[in-house]
Amino acid sequence: MGKAGPDILVFMTDQHTPYFSGFMGHNVDTPNMDRLCREGTWFSQAYTPCPLCVPSRVAMLTGLRPARTGVFTLMDAMPDLTPTFLHYFAEQGYETVLAGRMHFLGRDQRHGFLRRIAGDTTPVTWNVPKALLSETRGTFMNNYGEYGATSFAGGGGSPVEVYDRYVTDAAVKWLREPHEKPQMIFVSLYGPHFPYVGRKDLYLKYRSRVKLPPSFKDRVNAEAYKRHVQAASEEFALAAQAAYCAMIEEADGYMGEIRNAFSDFCVSRHSKSMFLYVSDHGDQCGDRSMFGKSTFYEKSARIPMIAAGNDIAADHIVKTPVSIMDIGPTLLEYAGITSMDHTDGFSLLEAFGNREVPEHTVYGEFLEREKMSTPADRYCFMVRKNNYKYISFREEKGQDMLFDVDADPDERENLILREKDKAEEMQEIVKQYEMGSRAVELEAEHERNLKLWQAYEKASGTADNEELWTVDTALFRTEPEICVRNTKKEYRGAGK
Repeated sequence: MGKAGPDILVFMTDQHTPYFSGFMGHNVDTPNMDRLCREGTWFSQAYTPCPLCVPSRVAMLTGLRPARTGVFTLMDAMPDLTPTFLHYFAEQGYETVLAGRMHFLGRDQRHGFLRRIAGDTTPVTWNVPKALLSETRGTFMNNYGEYGATSFAGGGGSPVEVYDRYVTDAAVKWLREPHEKPQMIFVSLYGPHFPYVGRKDLYLKYRSRVKLPPSFKDRVNAEAYKRHVQAASEEFALAAQAAYCAMIEEADGYMGEIRNAFSDFCVSRHSKSMFLYVSDHGDQCGDRSMFGKSTFYEKSARIPMIAAGNDIAADHIVKTPVSIMDIGPTLLEYAGITSMDHTDGFSLLEAFGNREVPEHTVYGEFLEREKMSTPADRYCFMVRKNNYKYISFREEKGQDMLFDVDADPDERENLILREKDKAEEMQEIVKQYEMGSRAVELEAEHERNLKLWQAYEKASGTADNEELWTVDTALFRTEPEICVRNTKKEYRGAGK
């Protein structure tokens, strides 16, 4: 293929809901993302196929929904022989490059990437020594998970800030060097994923701006979602939101640096190019006293997805619902490469010509647990069509939800009884696409395999994978400069 292929860079954040963005009217400052919208095409109704890091990223890379790969948890690994869209680029002479986080588990830390120029910051094995995690996370050791994240929030230094700076510097360095092959580059940050700690000056700026979500005190009726409810003081909820906004502005700044470097790189090569921004899922950030992801409410399931470059319409908004699984087919067609052999995604290339994309069914699926430590016992399915979204709970009859997300973006009115015809229409789509039985079977198989992999790692001595990123983090052995503790933390629990 040679130099004729376009250079492509995907900039990815973790846990950024687009509702906290300037381009969606929020008061968080995202000038680089806003500019990308003006100069490119924004898919304003983009969704994750699973509101959790690993299954979402695997679905994006393979173009396959979780019920086909069996990847539903943070402890699941992508099969080594499952091709990603990166393999197709590599086959056609591209240099496929990963800078930063992708949360691969196991010995294969590439999955189609020929080069990794900045390591991961999350565990890449099943038996990570606690001492190693403690070294890299310090005081923040327990704040990376959904429940620990609600212990404290504030302003100051954090491991996330240091890691994202490291990834950005590695990417900029790579883009300042000459490369013969066409480039397919992923730059993947950890922010604005919790811990909820942002840079001090930005935290203080947003602490004076943020307000409690309208649904902060709303009750969660769905049994499957009650375990995500965490009692939080108003002071903590505001602090978490301020820190989250600060981290988003930080990520926006990193994106600006990388986009500028990528633009200079492409100009020097006289190459056609595309820059795409996406996140894997969102963050509820206090809605219904929920923090983090793992539900199909809008702030957890909706993602930003914006592309700009040659032959891509400027200032164009696509309002047709789309999925992160559509990225692989879209990038391959943009590069003139044969489409993926098997995929649940669709090419969105038509949108780049200032057109709407053909409507296709956009859905997501998730396996819930009664507790974090128990096997999956509930299958949740979401389908989005036009302005309606339907959330189905397979094991719990009578708890399904129907929302008009245009008229009710905070999803405070369940229309399931009031709009029975629309509910029946969406239920038929659910029946056509849900794969609950298959998902539960695969999950049970993976639960068993997990024990095998853990035992094998211990026996073979490969638990401490050398590609796990480490750094001296003496700074993080103390609390952030401004620390707001959640005074209701001890009362957290399902539905309380």
